[in-house]
Amino acid sequence: MFRKYYFINKFETNNIDRLDNRSTVIYRNYNNKITNIELILKIKKYCKKKGIKFYLSNNIELANKLNLDGAYIPSFNKTTKHLSFSFKKNFNIVGSAHNLIE
Repeated sequence: MFRKYYFINKFETNNIDRLDNRSTVIYRNYNNKITNIELILKIKKYCKKKGIKFYLSNNIELANKLNLDGAYIPSFNKTTKHLSFSFKKNFNIVGSAHNLIE
């Protein structure tokens, strides 16, 4: 099934309300040094109520620990640390590709 990905950096219910159940919300807030776990859980609960998948960007370990639907790896993340985790069933990892032209 085709999925649509919607990136957010703050929690606004009116934007999530416009999405259908083929959508995935990806929370990426690279501006904050401290991860707001309460906010992530609030978004998770809201997305679950709407039937929308919820992924966390650039923190696979936390996404897995918080029992989210998955995680997103941005193109600037070059680590392979995610290969050492064991994941729950149906946990998805998606990523972006970056093409360098020299």
